[in-house]
Amino acid sequence: MHKYNFGIIGNCSYLAYIDTDANVVWACLPRFDSSFVFGSMLDKKNGGDFYVKPATENYSSRQHYLENTNILSTEFTSTEGKFRVIDFAPRFQQNSRHYKPTMLVRKIELLAGRPSVQVKCNPVGAYGKIKAEIVSGSNHIRYLNLDSQVRLTTNMPLSVVAGSLPFVLSETMYLVFTYGLPLEGPIEETAEFFLQKTSSYWNN
Repeated sequence: MHKYNFGIIGNCSYLAYIDTDANVVWACLPRFDSSFVFGSMLDKKNGGDFYVKPATENYSSRQHYLENTNILSTEFTSTEGKFRVIDFAPRFQQNSRHYKPTMLVRKIELLAGRPSVQVKCNPVGAYGKIKAEIVSGSNHIRYLNLDSQVRLTTNMPLSVVAGSLPFVLSETMYLVFTYGLPLEGPIEETAEFFLQKTSSYWNN
């Protein structure tokens, strides 16, 4: 377990700071010198949020990297149960090149009990001056009025995500946030493939 109140993930295209509430408190996209899309580390009022945390007030969390990787695990414990959020920026060899999309993959994994979980995704533009308009698709939410195509693809009910509504976690859920090219392919299989390939990349 590391000593700070957040971990850092990245893939050489971007980096993100994620605190012990599994909130993305800093991420500039699509480049390191771009405006932040999530920036509550500096501006809690206008910086946007992207968190996955217990819906109850009483809980504890611990954060660590999966061994020999830049894959971050934030584990929550409450009276209702336990779950963890696995966060990573995909990076691996593909067709003799490094595949490093502007993509954040979040895996929400049940560990014990029936924990109530709350998800909020609220990206912003122009250093918090632009609020995104939300449009729901079949398995994704598009965030309009930003500089590029911004999308959150998930196997969760979209109403739960769009409304930041509490839900009981009973199976593994995935959130894939993309800036630019959206996720192609089935979310569960693609997220697990990217997780395995990214873990192998860091271990090698």
